Amino acid sequence: MNFAQKLQKKRKDAGFSQEQLAFELNVSRQAVSKWESGQGYPEVEKLIQLSELLGVSLDELMKETSEAPLSESAEERIQENTWNDDAFDDFPSPAPQPEESLIGRFAYTSDRESVEKYLHLNQIFARKISGGVSLILCGVIPPILFDNDLGAAILMFFVAIGVGLLIKAGMDYQDVEKIEKQGFHLSGELICDLQDEYERFQKVFTARIVTGVGLIILGVGLMLILNGLFGEEEWHVITLFLCTAVGVGNFITAGIINGVYHKLLNIQD
Repeated sequence: MNFAQKLQKKRKDAGFSQEQLAFELNVSRQAVSKWESGQGYPEVEKLIQLSELLGVSLDELMKETSEAPLSESAEERIQENTWNDDAFDDFPSPAPQPEESLIGRFAYTSDRESVEKYLHLNQIFARKISGGVSLILCGVIPPILFDNDLGAAILMFFVAIGVGLLIKAGMDYQDVEKIEKQGFHLSGELICDLQDEYERFQKVFTARIVTGVGLIILGVGLMLILNGLFGEEEWHVITLFLCTAVGVGNFITAGIINGVYHKLLNIQD
């Protein structure tokens, strides 16, 4: 049983008409009809929605299974049902083409190795960007500690390293863009694995965002406490910049990696 046949069967088992399913997916009924007749396939985002609506895993929905040949009367009933479903199309749908692996249709250019490389390169990119920004923020601290040329010199040193990291990150990002230009046509198994990874990453993403916000609030709080205990001193601002640098670094890293998963899984923001 191929994808088109499975989709039609699971839709009917779930009690959806083509119009109802199209409404839930925010697509036209003709699109659903084409999927069920083997003329086209849904995007990755729609596949994920289909699996949730029909209560079936992506692997089960997309993986082809063999079945016993249909009797002549059964074939006639299926053809009759298909005709009834397509009765309101502007043009009748042609007969399904010879069976072909759905997973094969998705796996044009992207394989597991290239996707893992894409994720790894983006993780390195995220670390360089967050490190560069954090160093530039920390560069404000030396002039507060040393109100002379030494403080200015250390500031320039921090800024130079931070800017250097940002420039290096931009140059290295060309490797990421090369992979992106190939496009992402993923197998069903790889989509399932990435979806599981994305769901696990959401806990990390939430933790990083909460940590970032908490550090910035902590920095402000510590500065105010020190000002209250010892009076306003310039060095009290150091706590604010240190906490802000680490907090912003968490924001940047989490945001970049989360965006990478959105690209791979075609998740709309």
